[in-house]
Order: sequence, then structure tokens, then C-alpha cells
Amino acid sequence: MEIALIIKAVLTLIFVLGLLFLTVWGLKYCELKSANNRIFNKIRVKRRLEIIENSRIDLRNSLVLIRRDNTEHLLLLSPSGNTLIESRTVAIEEKKEAAND
Repeated sequence: MEIALIIKAVLTLIFVLGLLFLTVWGLKYCELKSANNRIFNKIRVKRRLEIIENSRIDLRNSLVLIRRDNTEHLLLLSPSGNTLIESRTVAIEEKKEAAND
């Protein structure tokens, strides 16, 4: 009787491991096939707009440094309105230095 339980447990373990293997293989297969999908291509595309830094001045006001393409904008965000404080063009080398820091 105990041998039958041991064999049943081993076969159940093999079955469960097989299901896990098939699940992992299926997910990898779907991932490879969906790599050409346009939804995944949109995710992979580098975004043009990024927030570099955000700093709170007080409870209501904050400064935000935004980069779009090769231009940085410093914005003051407040309840009374948003104000552009400064805009400047950033060289490619400065972008690489900022990414390395």
C-alpha cells in the first residue's frame, strides 16, 4: 500500500513539473511571437518626453525640469498657474553625462 502512495506522489510531481515546463515554454513562445506585435513595438520606442527632476518648494508649489528631444524646460507648477521659468537646448554630450551619473 505504501509503495502505491509513493509511486502516486512521484507521478503527481512529474505531472506538476511537466505543467510548469509547458507553461514557461508557452509564455516564451508567445513572447517571441508577439515581439513583432505593434503594441510591444510602441512600448519599446524611446519616449521623447521625460521628467528629469521634480522638487517641492512648499505644499502648493513645485519646480519640474522636463526634457523634450534636446530641449530642457524648467517649470513652476502652482495652483494659480504654471510658469515657464527657463528653456535651453542641451547638447548630446550633456545627455550622456547625465545618464551616466
